[in-house]
Amino acid sequence: MAKYKKWLGAGLGWVVTGNPLGGLLGFIAGSVAEKQSTANDSTKTLTDFEVNLLVLSSYLIKVDGKVSQQEITFVNRFMNTHFDEKFSNKRAEILSHCLQKEYDLNVVCEQLRMYTKQTTRLQVVHFLFDLAISDGELSERENYFIFKVSGYLNINDIDFRRIKSGLSPTTFIETGSAYQILGVAKQADIAEIRTAYRKLVLQYHPDRNNHLSETEKKKLALKLQQVKEAYERIKQERKAN
Repeated sequence: MAKYKKWLGAGLGWVVTGNPLGGLLGFIAGSVAEKQSTANDSTKTLTDFEVNLLVLSSYLIKVDGKVSQQEITFVNRFMNTHFDEKFSNKRAEILSHCLQKEYDLNVVCEQLRMYTKQTTRLQVVHFLFDLAISDGELSERENYFIFKVSGYLNINDIDFRRIKSGLSPTTFIETGSAYQILGVAKQADIAEIRTAYRKLVLQYHPDRNNHLSETEKKKLALKLQQVKEAYERIKQERKAN
């Protein structure tokens, strides 16, 4: 879980006033009030970041038509690791509540998009994939849901596919390093870049490397993926076809 280390600070420091998820926050305040002397203490328990993450989690858990106990356990353990553990029961209660209700997914994603950095949103998508496979499989519905959420969070297709492949968000290819991966200068025209790309694809293609060991093949597969993503990153920057 080290890949989420910086997320902890981001989550704990994020509180939005006037959260439009009024029904859910009303439930939180009401249920806390039953156990505490004043309802005002409820505003000091969970951040809006945690609440939105729990809503997203509930959507993903339900999307394939079944509620998996493994996924519920994953969410609770994850939240307890990265947020204040003394509120574990409250988070578990909210998750259970969200699994029985529907809240506005657009509002959740809008808040995450507006009040978090891109690096945090990338980790949100990473978390959703980890959650989806916590019961042993990634269904088509789960994959499509995460893809849809990624779009709402302004995560491009390259980064989405890289996260899905299991690579850390911190290793995403920046435009500058993309040129280095392809072995071309930043000033090179798109034709030269395309030629360099095609040569590397041929060099790393598995059909040309059947004689290698499985370990070496895996390394080449990663290089091939990096080459393809570097080329897509440059095309995206230049808006080239």
